[in-house]
Amino acid sequence: MVLLYLYVEVTTRFEGRLWDLPSHVYSARLALAPGDALTPSELTGRLDRCGYGRVEGRGALRAGQYRRRGDQLEVHRRAWPAAVNPISDLALVLNFEDGRLVGIRDGRKRRLEQVVFEPELLASLYGAQQEEREIVPLARVPKALQDAVLAAEDVRFYHHWGIDPVAVLRAAFANVKSGHIVQGGSTIPMQTVKNLYHLGTERTWWRKVREVPMAWMLDLRYSKPRILEAYLNEVYLGQRGPVAVCGLAAASRFYFGRDLADLTLGESALLAGMIRNPGGNNPFKHPKEAMARRDRVLGAMEEEGMIDAEASRKAKAETLHLATGGGGLGRPSYVAAFVRAQLAETYSGDVLAREGLRIHTTVDTLLQDRAERALRDGLARLDRDMPSVHRQRGQRTLQGSLLAIDPRTGAILAMVGGREFRDTPFNRAVQAKRQPGSCFKPFVYLTAFAAAGAGKEGGITPATLLRDEPIELRAGGRLWAPENYDHTFRGEVSARDALENSINIPTIEAAQAVGLDAVVDTAHACGLPEMQPLPSVALGAQEVTPLELATAFAALSQNGLKPTPRIVSEVLESDGTAVEHAARPPQTVVPPAAAYLVTDVLRGVLLRGTAASAWSLGFQGNAAGKTGTTDDTRDAWFVGYTPQFLALVWVGYDDNARTGLTGASGALPIWVDFMRRAGFPGGDRSFPEPEGVVHRVIDPLSGGLATDACPTTVDEVFLEGTEPEEECPLHAGHKGLWRWFKDIFD
Repeated sequence: MVLLYLYVEVTTRFEGRLWDLPSHVYSARLALAPGDALTPSELTGRLDRCGYGRVEGRGALRAGQYRRRGDQLEVHRRAWPAAVNPISDLALVLNFEDGRLVGIRDGRKRRLEQVVFEPELLASLYGAQQEEREIVPLARVPKALQDAVLAAEDVRFYHHWGIDPVAVLRAAFANVKSGHIVQGGSTIPMQTVKNLYHLGTERTWWRKVREVPMAWMLDLRYSKPRILEAYLNEVYLGQRGPVAVCGLAAASRFYFGRDLADLTLGESALLAGMIRNPGGNNPFKHPKEAMARRDRVLGAMEEEGMIDAEASRKAKAETLHLATGGGGLGRPSYVAAFVRAQLAETYSGDVLAREGLRIHTTVDTLLQDRAERALRDGLARLDRDMPSVHRQRGQRTLQGSLLAIDPRTGAILAMVGGREFRDTPFNRAVQAKRQPGSCFKPFVYLTAFAAAGAGKEGGITPATLLRDEPIELRAGGRLWAPENYDHTFRGEVSARDALENSINIPTIEAAQAVGLDAVVDTAHACGLPEMQPLPSVALGAQEVTPLELATAFAALSQNGLKPTPRIVSEVLESDGTAVEHAARPPQTVVPPAAAYLVTDVLRGVLLRGTAASAWSLGFQGNAAGKTGTTDDTRDAWFVGYTPQFLALVWVGYDDNARTGLTGASGALPIWVDFMRRAGFPGGDRSFPEPEGVVHRVIDPLSGGLATDACPTTVDEVFLEGTEPEEECPLHAGHKGLWRWFKDIFD
């Protein structure tokens, strides 16, 4: 009965689910082309995080290695298997100059227009047992590595029945001599039984009594290759922080940054030598011990005829080239936490912890790293240089968030939810609800421009003159007397000037004229949450999250096409089968021409409006944007975009205390710094002009068509049918001599 029980236990476990496989979250692939903003240090940082090994000196590189020589980087790219567009291993030489990638060549010195690197691991989603493991069939384990393991652990594996009498007698003699168990005499089937059936690691007689018959039954029931395959995928080979590195494939990635197929004979022997004592032979901590153990394994392989003397000599002469140890680790981050929360809406925790899903995201880790550094450095600068912030350093910590998205698709390229995730995992980019302040104003003017195009009441054009005078409004049973930020009134200003310079009173007038219900409907269509149609909504007095605001501005940048924000691009099962592809086409939510007019005005914000200081800060390029500052300077915003790229920055205190910062002084410098680090993506391209937009030269003081007598003229944009038809009334009666002659000859 005991033997029957043990047999059932062995077969049930071995034919069932052997391991729980953690799910892995990956970044987007990294595509590089000559001209990209990139430094060698940025790329080597990514390679280090991917577990590539840095090699000094000369000699050919193997997959998963790189060598830096000044502004030149030699990389042997690793392969990345995939059902669609797999990546092959490839030797590369990349040249850099003045912070840009200037040339790419392959191993044959052929110029390449683009090169793609494999995704970077962002996070691993474990269950109760934190074990990193990659299952590989025995056919994918190189013969040299199999032989090394057999030489190190069980040289008679293919000749015994699960128990090696020679090894057992040798161990028994040693144990009797010492008075306690000092040797195990364990075979690979015995070790497999111990590990898979959790018999413990203590060297006790009772463990051996169970282990021996179970190993014999395992060997009797299953083939040698099947047992060896299970052993090579199960064996424990050290720790990566709190995570156990299990199986040769995971260990190869961790210690050498390469696939099993790319290991040298010496590296194979080193891994095999670690099995008996993973801690004492850890090459990161004990390289001399690891190398000595490697050499003993090579010696055993030579004695057994697995390799010849020359191969053994060369393998013993190999220099130890380790990976960084960070490969496959992933970093705790706002991105990883957000992805986990997104996945939890679709998958149970048990599925994520056991099924080995591969989750691919839209995150560009180079941009993510630049965003983190830009926000961290910018907040530190404000701490140091802004008196209103410096005075509060002992009481509270200034926080911020930064989002970068592709406005064409809604793909989240970078997400930073605060200074440091380890200090505060609260993700302000998606969880913080704050008033957008003046960043809401573009949606007031969008509503009014669209109304003019539709011939509705309250419609205006960028040239429409609006009153800038003291007003009082009744809201919620109380009088409200709003003021401009500078506490001055200008009499009359154009809609363009009002938005470029973020003037409050004309914006409120425009919102009242077109209707507050229409304004909140437009904002909601663009991606902002539902709001109450109160007068203060025109000044951004109701709360939004940064992600919601970025989505709404993306609709502006794409001429009314609103994308669905997404960070998960694809979910694959452990065998590579696609189970989800989270791409949704953008939807037209507002008239394209009206959205373009708003973008054209917001370009002026950076040229001459509230964000004009961007140029002195170092911004170069064609972009549109809007500053945002709430009452009492509690929130500072800047949203800026090009046709292909949008970035948002928010700065403030978690307890909603005053910062003394405006959008221009608090958020804009961080945005500019990030855009500079990112190489001003898309900033050299013009915004596409949709149908239904016309240009007219007008006098900005009157909004009428300019005459030769007008001292100042501007080229203004209008929705077709809303352009002015009358000449400037201020200067129409003073045509001048040239106009008189022109009229005669015409």
